[in-house]
Amino acid sequence: MTGMPMEVRVALQDLMTAYCYAVDRLDDVDGLLDLFTEDAVLDFSAIGLPVMNGRSEMKAFFDRVFADMSHHAHYITNFRPNAFDGATASMSAYVIGMGRAKDGNSVEVQVQYRFDAITTPAGWKCRRYSMFSMMPLPGSLAEIHATR
Repeated sequence: MTGMPMEVRVALQDLMTAYCYAVDRLDDVDGLLDLFTEDAVLDFSAIGLPVMNGRSEMKAFFDRVFADMSHHAHYITNFRPNAFDGATASMSAYVIGMGRAKDGNSVEVQVQYRFDAITTPAGWKCRRYSMFSMMPLPGSLAEIHATR
């Protein structure tokens, strides 16, 4: 584990938790995007979903997700600092994510999130977000969130 100051650790935990709340609300893509830098990369390739470069690609993905889903619930725990150098930091956490699509299909995943963040005048922002499966992934994940 890294020597991350407690205030940075709390800020990154808050950032990751804010992401879960934003994605669970399903009604404010712009608010969700405010948690990220303009050039952020979301790499969901390890779970069979796309890599998104920049806010425009992220927005297109989350617009579809929010339009398709009726319910989301993400539970985040086991926060672990990975790196800290003063201006950048990285933290991982375990997540159980559940969702119900408007067509009745449902999904549950057990994954690890990794946020690589940078400090900005507005606080910590995520500049790279990756997700890794911790348990076998259900087929419904691709059915619900695949690129169309």
